[in-house]
Amino acid sequence: MKSNEISLRIRVLRQSLKLTQSQFAELVHLSEDSIGKIERGVGVPTVDTLIKIALATKIPIEDLILPSKKKLPQKQSRELNDLIAYLQTRTPNDISFIHELAVKIFGKMGRSCK
Repeated sequence: MKSNEISLRIRVLRQSLKLTQSQFAELVHLSEDSIGKIERGVGVPTVDTLIKIALATKIPIEDLILPSKKKLPQKQSRELNDLIAYLQTRTPNDISFIHELAVKIFGKMGRSCK
């Protein structure tokens, strides 16, 4: 994958989390300047940087570097990103409750959450 595609994925990830470059830099333990260079495609993220981003945002590293196998319509993708961003602000107990609720709802609809 080209570095500019990775840069775009990182910028889209940050924006989906509704974070400024400064907030994102703090979250992933990098400088704001580094984030700016990566997003503009001026700097190429190292493997260590990609790992930091993946761990801090709790997404698989392959989501940053590999093409998506399953493309969601833009509206669904935005809604999913909003849901993920919302869940990241909740307590572990809240997340467990929401997960249990989703399993019950989707189980009744004949769908699996797992």
